[in-house]
Amino acid sequence: MIRLKYIATTSHNCQNNVYVIQQCQQELDDIPVRHFVELCRVPGHAGVRGNEIADKLPRSGSAQRFVGPEPFLRVSRQNIRIKLNRWMGKQHLALWRGTCDTQRPARELIPGPDRATEARLLSLNRTQTKVVIGLLTGHNTLRRYLCIMGIGNDPMCRKCGTEEKTSVHILC
Repeated sequence: MIRLKYIATTSHNCQNNVYVIQQCQQELDDIPVRHFVELCRVPGHAGVRGNEIADKLPRSGSAQRFVGPEPFLRVSRQNIRIKLNRWMGKQHLALWRGTCDTQRPARELIPGPDRATEARLLSLNRTQTKVVIGLLTGHNTLRRYLCIMGIGNDPMCRKCGTEEKTSVHILC
Protein backbone atom coordinates (compact mmCIF):
# COMPACT_ATOMS: atom_id res chain seq x y z
CA MET A 1 0.00 0.00 0.00
CA ILE A 2 2.84 2.42 0.83
CA ARG A 3 4.53 1.68 -2.50
CA LEU A 4 1.29 2.38 -4.44
CA LYS A 5 1.08 5.80 -2.80
CA TYR A 6 4.75 6.40 -3.62
CA ILE A 7 4.15 5.70 -7.33
CA ALA A 8 1.14 8.02 -7.37
CA THR A 9 3.12 10.91 -5.87
CA THR A 10 6.36 10.51 -7.88
CA SER A 11 4.96 9.78 -11.36
CA HIS A 12 5.00 12.39 -14.12
CA ASN A 13 1.44 11.86 -15.34
CA CYS A 14 -0.46 11.62 -12.07
CA GLN A 15 -4.02 11.61 -13.45
CA ASN A 16 -3.53 8.45 -15.56
CA ASN A 17 -1.33 6.78 -12.98
CA VAL A 18 -3.82 7.31 -10.17
CA TYR A 19 -6.48 5.57 -12.28
CA VAL A 20 -4.12 2.67 -13.07
CA ILE A 21 -3.11 2.41 -9.44
CA GLN A 22 -6.73 2.33 -8.34
CA GLN A 23 -7.39 -0.48 -10.80
CA CYS A 24 -4.33 -2.37 -9.55
CA GLN A 25 -5.39 -1.87 -5.97
CA GLN A 26 -8.89 -3.17 -6.75
CA GLU A 27 -7.38 -6.26 -8.38
CA LEU A 28 -5.06 -6.75 -5.41
CA ASP A 29 -7.97 -6.41 -2.99
CA ASP A 30 -9.75 -9.19 -4.86
CA ILE A 31 -6.87 -11.63 -4.33
CA PRO A 32 -7.43 -13.83 -1.29
CA VAL A 33 -5.61 -12.71 1.86
CA ARG A 34 -3.47 -15.87 2.06
CA HIS A 35 -1.33 -14.77 -0.94
CA PHE A 36 1.52 -12.33 -0.47
CA VAL A 37 1.69 -9.69 -3.22
CA GLU A 38 4.18 -6.87 -3.46
CA LEU A 39 3.90 -4.13 -6.05
CA CYS A 40 7.05 -2.14 -6.68
CA ARG A 41 8.42 0.23 -9.31
CA VAL A 42 10.99 -1.29 -11.64
CA PRO A 43 13.12 0.82 -14.00
CA GLY A 44 12.56 -0.20 -17.63
CA HIS A 45 15.26 -2.03 -19.63
CA ALA A 46 17.45 -2.41 -16.58
CA GLY A 47 17.92 -6.18 -16.86
CA VAL A 48 15.28 -7.14 -14.29
CA ARG A 49 14.18 -10.66 -15.29
CA GLY A 50 10.40 -10.24 -14.88
CA ASN A 51 10.42 -6.88 -16.63
CA GLU A 52 12.42 -8.27 -19.59
CA ILE A 53 9.89 -11.09 -19.97
CA ALA A 54 7.05 -8.56 -19.85
CA ASP A 55 8.80 -6.50 -22.58
CA LYS A 56 9.04 -9.55 -24.90
CA LEU A 57 5.35 -10.52 -24.62
CA PRO A 58 3.92 -7.66 -26.74
CA ARG A 59 6.57 -8.23 -29.43
CA SER A 60 5.82 -11.94 -29.60
CA GLY A 61 2.07 -11.25 -29.63
CA SER A 62 2.31 -8.75 -32.48
CA ALA A 63 4.39 -11.20 -34.54
CA GLN A 64 1.59 -13.79 -34.43
CA ARG A 65 -1.36 -13.95 -36.80
CA PHE A 66 -4.40 -12.04 -35.51
CA VAL A 67 -7.23 -14.13 -34.08
CA GLY A 68 -10.42 -12.61 -32.72
CA PRO A 69 -13.81 -11.16 -33.52
CA GLU A 70 -12.89 -7.48 -33.60
CA PRO A 71 -11.03 -5.90 -36.52
CA PHE A 72 -7.30 -5.62 -36.07
CA LEU A 73 -7.14 -2.38 -38.07
CA ARG A 74 -9.16 0.52 -36.79
CA VAL A 75 -11.93 1.61 -39.13
CA SER A 76 -13.53 4.93 -38.34
CA ARG A 77 -17.28 5.21 -37.84
CA GLN A 78 -17.41 7.91 -40.49
CA ASN A 79 -15.80 5.60 -43.05
CA ILE A 80 -18.27 2.83 -42.18
CA ARG A 81 -21.18 5.29 -42.43
CA ILE A 82 -20.02 6.52 -45.85
CA LYS A 83 -19.59 2.98 -47.20
CA LEU A 84 -23.00 1.92 -45.83
CA ASN A 85 -24.73 4.95 -47.36
CA ARG A 86 -23.16 4.25 -50.75
CA TRP A 87 -24.13 0.59 -50.55
CA MET A 88 -27.69 1.44 -49.51
CA GLY A 89 -27.93 3.98 -52.33
CA LYS A 90 -26.86 1.35 -54.87
CA GLN A 91 -29.32 -1.17 -53.42
CA HIS A 92 -32.13 1.41 -53.53
CA LEU A 93 -31.34 2.30 -57.14
CA ALA A 94 -31.23 -1.39 -58.10
CA LEU A 95 -34.65 -1.93 -56.51
CA TRP A 96 -36.02 1.20 -58.17
CA ARG A 97 -34.83 0.07 -61.59
CA GLY A 98 -35.73 -3.56 -60.92
CA THR A 99 -38.07 -5.64 -63.00
CA CYS A 100 -41.02 -5.67 -60.60
CA ASP A 101 -44.19 -3.93 -61.75
CA THR A 102 -44.97 -2.04 -58.54
CA GLN A 103 -44.90 1.76 -58.30
CA ARG A 104 -45.24 2.05 -62.09
CA PRO A 105 -46.54 5.66 -62.09
CA ALA A 106 -43.81 6.78 -59.68
CA ARG A 107 -41.12 5.07 -61.75
CA GLU A 108 -42.37 6.82 -64.88
CA LEU A 109 -42.35 10.23 -63.18
CA ILE A 110 -39.15 9.98 -61.11
CA PRO A 111 -36.04 8.57 -62.83
CA GLY A 112 -34.51 7.34 -59.57
CA PRO A 113 -33.80 8.23 -55.97
CA ASP A 114 -31.90 11.46 -55.40
CA ARG A 115 -31.45 13.90 -52.52
CA ALA A 116 -32.93 16.94 -54.31
CA THR A 117 -36.23 15.20 -55.06
CA GLU A 118 -36.31 13.84 -51.52
CA ALA A 119 -35.82 17.33 -50.07
CA ARG A 120 -38.54 18.81 -52.31
CA LEU A 121 -41.03 16.10 -51.39
CA LEU A 122 -40.31 16.40 -47.67
CA SER A 123 -40.83 20.17 -47.76
CA LEU A 124 -44.45 19.90 -48.97
CA ASN A 125 -47.41 20.60 -46.70
CA ARG A 126 -50.12 18.00 -45.99
CA THR A 127 -52.41 18.94 -48.90
CA GLN A 128 -49.57 19.04 -51.42
CA THR A 129 -48.24 15.72 -50.10
CA LYS A 130 -51.65 14.09 -50.58
CA VAL A 131 -51.82 15.26 -54.21
CA VAL A 132 -48.25 14.16 -54.99
CA ILE A 133 -48.74 10.75 -53.37
CA GLY A 134 -51.95 10.29 -55.36
CA LEU A 135 -50.12 11.13 -58.59
CA LEU A 136 -47.08 8.95 -57.79
CA THR A 137 -49.08 5.91 -56.70
CA GLY A 138 -51.89 6.24 -59.24
CA HIS A 139 -54.43 6.29 -56.39
CA ASN A 140 -56.35 9.39 -57.38
CA THR A 141 -59.59 10.48 -59.06
CA LEU A 142 -58.29 10.23 -62.61
CA ARG A 143 -60.36 8.20 -65.07
CA ARG A 144 -58.07 5.16 -65.27
CA TYR A 145 -58.04 4.64 -61.50
CA LEU A 146 -61.79 5.17 -61.27
CA CYS A 147 -62.25 2.41 -63.90
CA ILE A 148 -59.94 0.08 -61.96
CA MET A 149 -62.04 0.71 -58.83
CA GLY A 150 -65.25 -0.01 -60.79
CA ILE A 151 -66.56 3.53 -60.32
CA GLY A 152 -65.94 4.84 -63.85
CA ASN A 153 -66.68 3.33 -67.27
CA ASP A 154 -64.11 4.83 -69.65
CA PRO A 155 -60.39 5.17 -68.76
CA MET A 156 -59.59 7.27 -71.85
CA CYS A 157 -58.73 10.97 -71.62
CA ARG A 158 -61.67 13.14 -72.74
CA LYS A 159 -59.39 15.85 -74.05
CA CYS A 160 -57.19 13.80 -76.42
CA GLY A 161 -59.08 10.50 -76.58
CA THR A 162 -55.91 8.55 -77.46
CA GLU A 163 -54.51 7.51 -74.06
CA GLU A 164 -55.78 6.46 -70.67
CA LYS A 165 -56.07 9.34 -68.26
CA THR A 166 -53.21 8.54 -65.83
CA SER A 167 -50.80 10.63 -63.78
CA VAL A 168 -48.11 10.27 -66.41
CA HIS A 169 -50.53 11.29 -69.17
CA ILE A 170 -51.62 14.55 -67.55
CA LEU A 171 -48.16 15.51 -66.26
CA CYS A 172 -46.05 14.67 -69.31
